Amino acid sequence: MTTKTYDTKCADLADHFLQDTPHLWTDGRVAALAAEIQQTVEDFIADEQRNYEPPDPPGFEGGFAPNH
Repeated sequence: MTTKTYDTKCADLADHFLQDTPHLWTDGRVAALAAEIQQTVEDFIADEQRNYEPPDPPGFEGGFAPNH
């Protein structure tokens, strides 16, 4: 069995949302939701990193001059 890890901020957020539905609030559900939040954030960042194109440096906006 693998234990999913998550940041304490994810646990705080999961706890906050599940408090609105007390019949669903359990330590296990808080942990499961926190792990889902953590994975979603990590996936979002990984996708953004893959699609990131750094901007041109100042003075290079047009690319190379035609004589290069």
